[in-house]
Amino acid sequence: MSRRSRRRATDPEADAGRRSALELQSYRVWDLPTRLIHLGLVVLLSILLLSVHLALIPVVVHLWSGYMLLALLLLRLALGIVGSDSARFGRFVGGPAAIRAYLPRLLSRRPTRWPGHNPVGALYVIAILALLLAASVTGLYYENWGEWRGPLAERVSRSTVVRLSDLHGLLQWPILALVLTHVSVVLGYRLLKSDDRIGPMFGRGRLLLESDPGLAFVRLRRALMLAILAVLLVLGLMCFGPVV
Repeated sequence: MSRRSRRRATDPEADAGRRSALELQSYRVWDLPTRLIHLGLVVLLSILLLSVHLALIPVVVHLWSGYMLLALLLLRLALGIVGSDSARFGRFVGGPAAIRAYLPRLLSRRPTRWPGHNPVGALYVIAILALLLAASVTGLYYENWGEWRGPLAERVSRSTVVRLSDLHGLLQWPILALVLTHVSVVLGYRLLKSDDRIGPMFGRGRLLLESDPGLAFVRLRRALMLAILAVLLVLGLMCFGPVV
């Protein structure tokens, strides 16, 4: 046996890594509502960003995509309070101490095997939801030189409409920056850390973990009721927002 082979055979860190890999099991982390919301956000945000820069996409597509995005965001916020454990803000949003403790694992080449959103990823979740909500709300007051206007534009002064319209247009850039950062990070996790988060999020919602995270999941009936309420709220803004 060569010296290198003997060193590998007696390397406790390598042995621990092999044992850990053998002990990994697939556990459910993200439920169906969370995965569908994530997919919906990807599709709608792609349409909205492309429609801003491609004249081939009609304005009405941007408008309806914005309405659907707002309903999806309202549903996500509701599930962040009363949804599954992996979706609740109170379960995965940590403070500075949690972020500092996680940073060495983030910079390591080893898979983190975190059961859901890690403390650093939680910052991204809060930031992107806040920006998307701000863009959706300001879009309700947006006006494009009288060609088309949001349903609440007539409820405020002209100067307020101008300010909110300008803000709505500016928000696309930090949103785009966060989206590109997120894509880069999840690809880095998959390629450099062998920690695939893309497949589970768009697949069955299961992750390879060392132990059962013991997560509780919301009933589909509750998620469906919350989705209906979110849609009705957005429809109410669309129908009753303009001044009659």
